[in-house]
Amino acid sequence: MKGLQNCENIEIGTIMPLIGQVMCFMRQQISQAYQDLGYDIAPESAQAMMIIQHFDGLPQSKLADILGKDKAAITRLLNSLVKLNLVERIQDKNDRRIIRAHITPEGKAVFEQFIPKLQALSDLALAGVSSEAFLQTVATMTKITGNIHTACCKKTKGSTGGLK
Repeated sequence: MKGLQNCENIEIGTIMPLIGQVMCFMRQQISQAYQDLGYDIAPESAQAMMIIQHFDGLPQSKLADILGKDKAAITRLLNSLVKLNLVERIQDKNDRRIIRAHITPEGKAVFEQFIPKLQALSDLALAGVSSEAFLQTVATMTKITGNIHTACCKKTKGSTGGLK
């Protein structure tokens, strides 16, 4: 296996279930934290709220890319957040085709209440993990993501992307 010298029987399949379990647990806990604040939103909506809070004004299409959802799913997700007055959609001033997701003042207030719950969850998840191990994990996952993105997601001339 290229890139893993002196490591026998190591496969991406070993880590995939672990990543899935961590993501499932984190989404559930984040959703529960919002419910504790009086907002009954799905885990995917909670995740979207965190992304929009971090990247305010993110184009709807970019949010779809980050979450791995299609346009219709993102529209439904944003509709639910708009109904709760946590997010608003604003048409781009320079390109009317682009719709940007912005956090509302109420959304910001809710997120401020959410931060201590997120910190507690982070502390729980990272208990016993050194900063060096955490940073190495981030670097490794970033490299894996980049490798997969390069191989599968970037379309090149004459190709539709994907593994051969």
